[in-house]
Amino acid sequence: MAGLKESFRGQCNLHIYFAEQYLGQLDSTDANEWGGHIQRATTDSIVWQLLLAYQCHLADVIDQQPKFALTLPQGQFNARSFVADDLPPELEELAGREVEPGWLEVIVNYAFIQTTAASPAPRGVLAWDGQIENAPKPDLAVCLHELKSMIARHRATLMEY
Repeated sequence: MAGLKESFRGQCNLHIYFAEQYLGQLDSTDANEWGGHIQRATTDSIVWQLLLAYQCHLADVIDQQPKFALTLPQGQFNARSFVADDLPPELEELAGREVEPGWLEVIVNYAFIQTTAASPAPRGVLAWDGQIENAPKPDLAVCLHELKSMIARHRATLMEY
């Protein structure tokens, strides 16, 4: 079981590293690459890596606190996925933050699939990707920084257990 702790942390660190690499590429690429879709693809890749890092961090929190006897759900999950009478304080904190406007809500609720239901297509446009050019874009550098800070804070707290 000792190998799993390093594994969750290692996976988390790896996804943070990939997010940093993609973030560095976001503004340094030609916006016309991939038929003009490079910005969207890179943004999606950053958020995906942040989401995976977040899930690995949750797994690490659970693994580090065996007194709560929680098991990881199958597939994608977040802090709100855990339902028990007694949860680690980190999960309770994060479950609340996942629904509040802010960096964590951006990561957890990011719309990887754009739908025209989210915003109506301009008249006369047959094919449209659902995005509005002036729609606010998430500040991914802030999301990355806040996620790394939160992970460091939780890891320091977990050392006390």
